Amino acid sequence: MREIKIEAETTKLAIEKGLEKLGLTREQVEVEIIQEEKKGVFGIGSKNACVVIREKIWGEPQKEQKEVRKNIEITNDAFKPSGNIIEDVKKVMKEIFMRSKIDFKILEEVYDEKANSVYINFQSKDAGLLLYDGAKGLLSLQQIISVIINKDPNKKIVVRIDTEEFWNKTENRIKRDVEHAIDFINRTRRPYRMKPMPSTFRKIVHDIVHKNYPSYTTYSQGHGRFRRIVIRYHKSDDSQNENSDKSQNQPQENNNESSAENVQPQ
Repeated sequence: MREIKIEAETTKLAIEKGLEKLGLTREQVEVEIIQEEKKGVFGIGSKNACVVIREKIWGEPQKEQKEVRKNIEITNDAFKPSGNIIEDVKKVMKEIFMRSKIDFKILEEVYDEKANSVYINFQSKDAGLLLYDGAKGLLSLQQIISVIINKDPNKKIVVRIDTEEFWNKTENRIKRDVEHAIDFINRTRRPYRMKPMPSTFRKIVHDIVHKNYPSYTTYSQGHGRFRRIVIRYHKSDDSQNENSDKSQNQPQENNNESSAENVQPQ
């Protein structure tokens, strides 16, 4: 994947220069605005715009995802559900921890039949390993358990694995980030691009905006680890929609990507 950092008098000019140097079109790259141009007063305090342009990767992420899914399916075939959702989740979780040589103690277990969801909260002296680097270990553990448990394609069980109040802290942080984004949109009438985040976190953003801010809409943008959410005021006659995504039907996570060059970074 090629990447280039460009400075120019304006954001638009910086993007054009970067595309020219890379020999790519706007649809083939993802643009991260590091700094917008500042005119200053009588030329004093003016600053150039700065952007990072990354070439999108086509095909490779899907290939890697298929290989991971294939490995998980091998484990899935060995799992025999007992009919008790809580016990099944605990069984898979214990098996993974045993093979990883991680000692743990379950503090709380909840099965919400109406929401068809399972929540397991555990304690471990090795919790820091799972929470390191954006909790990649915990998210991977949750994903693996979810794939193994959901053998029946007609019955989706939502699995959430928690430790050290990770999910409570994460949701509170995301709520603050969304509040900041809504405030930015109200002041500027421009869409807001959130930082790239895993799909599990993006779903939380979608849910918060949908539930608490009905006048706003969300959609995902970018690929792989650069995928992020854009929040905007959904009125079609608002001036912010002029150069942002033209698709009014992109609030869901699986929608096509869009450019939205006029969106501000966090």
